[in-house]
Amino acid sequence: MANKVKEYQKLPGSKKGFFIGKYTLWQGRDHLLHIFSRFGVEDYKRFYFNDIQAIITRKTIVGKVQNSIIGCLILLFLLPTVTLSVGWSIFYVIVAATLFIILLINLYLGPTCETRLMTAVQTEKLHSLNRLKKSFRVMDRLRPHIQQTQGILSREDIIKTPVCPADRNTLKGSGQTKGSPEVNIKHEKGRAHMILFMLLLVDGVLVMSEFFITHVVPTILSSVAGLSIVIFVIVALVRQHNSNLPASLRTLTWTSLGFVCLTFVMGYVIGIVFFMKNPSIAYNQWEVFSSLSKLSPWESPLKLSYNILVLCGALFLGIPGLIIQRRSESREKQPAATRSETSGHQAVYRNIETG
Repeated sequence: MANKVKEYQKLPGSKKGFFIGKYTLWQGRDHLLHIFSRFGVEDYKRFYFNDIQAIITRKTIVGKVQNSIIGCLILLFLLPTVTLSVGWSIFYVIVAATLFIILLINLYLGPTCETRLMTAVQTEKLHSLNRLKKSFRVMDRLRPHIQQTQGILSREDIIKTPVCPADRNTLKGSGQTKGSPEVNIKHEKGRAHMILFMLLLVDGVLVMSEFFITHVVPTILSSVAGLSIVIFVIVALVRQHNSNLPASLRTLTWTSLGFVCLTFVMGYVIGIVFFMKNPSIAYNQWEVFSSLSKLSPWESPLKLSYNILVLCGALFLGIPGLIIQRRSESREKQPAATRSETSGHQAVYRNIETG
């Protein structure tokens, strides 16, 4: 019996969804198949070669930011090994070594990018093509099939290509097609998000100061910043609902909510442990607060872990969040004529921009 020919071939690249799910891209005989799978359920989107107008790749700075943050975390986890006991030192060395391996893998994978596929009715983000190396390999593999179906575009045809309207797909979701119900997408500047991520950075700086200053003032300011973070994360989640904010910014906001919940639980655990060790002051709230403020992270591995967690949140959420928010805001201020001209060229060329 002859071997059965595979109908689909998996293309390089894959990406895990937010907490759950996985994005993959498959090549069929005359189309691409974009799959999002989670817990035995799969969503399919087909893009026929004859309908593809452009595949746009834009280089991003996500990889550089990730490498910088991981490098800072490695130094941050190596620092406590100088003063802590052997047991805790081994723990922090193992964490730093794990982060170093992640850094090497991230460097090997190369620069990050964002790839979108355009048709006449929609623009779909290809989540699995998030690295330049893989994106170029896939494009080189697909180009002959698309050219065989559509023909080769000459330079004269490129010059005659009309400029697409700037807001052609602005109000359409990435998966929305003709005949789909319209969604009322509101314009949002992201000011609440900017304040949220700035507060995360401020809280990180205040927590870092506790490594050098054991005083009640930084602790009070950190508590005020923590309460403000809770307020603004709720405001940001409400404001971003059905808005035109980037998906990456909305994801970071939801992650910030999880981070706030995690720090609250860990702070509660630290309080319970402190009460058990100091039962004489358990009913004096100010005395408890003052004693915790005077407790140096170098003297308490549990408090040291909490401070490192807050610093990780400030680095992983605050810095990328501000960068994405600023880029989104500057993109909104870009003149309409410039956006129109750019979109017209992107419909023809494989455009690579440095974000």
